[in-house]
Amino acid sequence: MKSAPFILLLTALAMAVALPFAQGLLHRVDGETGFYGYKTNVPVPSLPGAKVPDAGLNVVFFGYRSCGTVCPLQLLNLKALHDHWSDYPVQFVFVTLDPENDSQQELNGVMEVLGQNFRAVRPENFRQAQALANEYGDFAAREGGASQEINHGARLYVVTADNRRQVLYASPELDLQRVNADLARLMGQGES
Repeated sequence: MKSAPFILLLTALAMAVALPFAQGLLHRVDGETGFYGYKTNVPVPSLPGAKVPDAGLNVVFFGYRSCGTVCPLQLLNLKALHDHWSDYPVQFVFVTLDPENDSQQELNGVMEVLGQNFRAVRPENFRQAQALANEYGDFAAREGGASQEINHGARLYVVTADNRRQVLYASPELDLQRVNADLARLMGQGES
């Protein structure tokens, strides 16, 4: 009887270790398997100023410039992905969750530094940014007033030209080689 809590603890630890690797194996949508990210295939709204390229993809991230936690990690991931896909019709779209503090000019400056295929989307206010994030399957909640930290999901969303979210990545801890394989598969290129 005393071993039951120990077995339960070992099972929980084993599941915690295996969870990051199981992400792509557990998801099956429309008969498709083998994606590293979560395969979804759901409609999402188009993003103003960041139309998905014909026969291409948008990789979308909701964050904000003054975020000091997950945003810098995801932007590093996006930069590495951009460097791999810069000659292909793949855009990397940063949607600010803090339009009251992130000007379009500042966002465009950051995107220019990151690479030619980066775009910035700035909704009119936090409520609109929050609603847009929600439509993509993300969340955003402000802690306090307009100058406070914003809790958000830090997910990446891969969207095809028909404005369908095909794959999502739920963590900034990514195997970028496997993400590149997912993007190549979505672009019909096999492994890239």
